[in-house]
Amino acid sequence: MLIFFKKHTVNIILSFYIAVLILSASSAYAALSCSITTAGACADTVMLRLSGATNAHSELPGQSTAGYANNVVCCSGPSGLGNSCSGNYETIVKLSGVTNASVEKSTESNYGQSACLSSSSPGDVITLGYQSTNCTGYETTLFSMSSVTTNSHVGAPADYTNKVCGKVVAQSITFSIDNNAISFGAVTSATTKYANTSTGSGSDVTAFNLAVNTNASGGYTVYMQGDPPKKGANTITAIGGVAITPTVGTKAFGIRAVATGGSGASVAPYDDAVKFAYDATSTTSTTIGNAVTGDGVTTTYAVHAVATIDSLLDSGDYTTNITYLVTGNF
Repeated sequence: MLIFFKKHTVNIILSFYIAVLILSASSAYAALSCSITTAGACADTVMLRLSGATNAHSELPGQSTAGYANNVVCCSGPSGLGNSCSGNYETIVKLSGVTNASVEKSTESNYGQSACLSSSSPGDVITLGYQSTNCTGYETTLFSMSSVTTNSHVGAPADYTNKVCGKVVAQSITFSIDNNAISFGAVTSATTKYANTSTGSGSDVTAFNLAVNTNASGGYTVYMQGDPPKKGANTITAIGGVAITPTVGTKAFGIRAVATGGSGASVAPYDDAVKFAYDATSTTSTTIGNAVTGDGVTTTYAVHAVATIDSLLDSGDYTTNITYLVTGNF
């Protein structure tokens, strides 16, 4: 943020320049898709090998029994898809052995081998489940089971009522600011001024909007870092970590943020409906908003900024750089 101040009858301009925006952008995403095909035709990832087209025994994808090569569960879609049972993974089913095996739900504890779906992206959210009749709410049906819980044979998705379902949601976080230059206009020791896009305002209006969206399981945090506006050794006093309404004729600089939409919310002291605060410096950051879970819905933070000065404020340009940072908690 770039901030300029001038005294009394000279326009005092407070301009915000967003110096740094740090965010993670999701890569191109493709939905999980699975089908039964041959090992030779599976150009993607084999999740399970079957002894036949239906009513089949199973073997782990790393096995090579010849009779199991004609029917494999082949899955594709998200980048980094795999069948590892380590790292970021979920168990599809458990097997009674590495080959010629019956299967059971992953929640059962009778069998010692596991077939897994994994992702090399640690933030990807893998969800596997079992439903009757269809896989509504998931992206694909991997296969079907002849039994509800354990000691089951395996068939194609349409063969049995008991479906094995899956989806992979790629990690994503977006962060944008709709205006990086705002002004308080002419400020005097007799007025309280609020920033807007050009000339400032006598009313408490939105200066700019921050928009954040993520599907991170742990949500996100919005940080702010930077000194209050300065000119040489002179500083417009930061309000601090307790929200107040600035008093006309004193030096004060602060912001507040109003959150709308999604699961995000402003945090104290910046969440007051009418009061302002500012407790960041160039070496210490402060949190202005967060979300404890990522719902994939955009939260918009309407940022309001206030400035008051005293009659002793030196004329000239007061400047600072403020950085806004959003981190996703994947």
